[in-house]
Amino acid sequence: MIRQLLQEHHVSSQEQLARLLSLHGVSSTQATLSRDLRDMGVNRMMTPMGPRYQFDQRARYMRALLAVVGMEIVDIRHNGTMVVVRTLAGRAEGVAALLDSRDDFDILGTVAGDDTVFVAPTDPSRCDELVAAIRALTEGTLEPQ
Repeated sequence: MIRQLLQEHHVSSQEQLARLLSLHGVSSTQATLSRDLRDMGVNRMMTPMGPRYQFDQRARYMRALLAVVGMEIVDIRHNGTMVVVRTLAGRAEGVAALLDSRDDFDILGTVAGDDTVFVAPTDPSRCDELVAAIRALTEGTLEPQ
């Protein structure tokens, strides 16, 4: 119903969307509506006609990219100082670029070869957490940023 309403109407606020839903017999709290919009990849964007809730295609693209990169990772290990990520042949550079782009990974930097990425964490004492975050990529449980 939300998808249909957003395609048919210029919706600029959650209150307006809640009213439209109500007209169709659907009641919703603001918190639930906010969570549903986030889960659906809907963002409030500025348009020439003012703010409007629209589907953000970037979120869908990033989910697909995360899934692909997750499949390219073969192994993840660390020695307490550096994390080493093994990838499929020729895929280390793409994996490194994605890891570098994640602000939530606390990565100082990466160096990529053909099938190996050396990951320098901002704090070596957090190697276990970094390995867990990267492993979430391979399991498909990581959310796009």
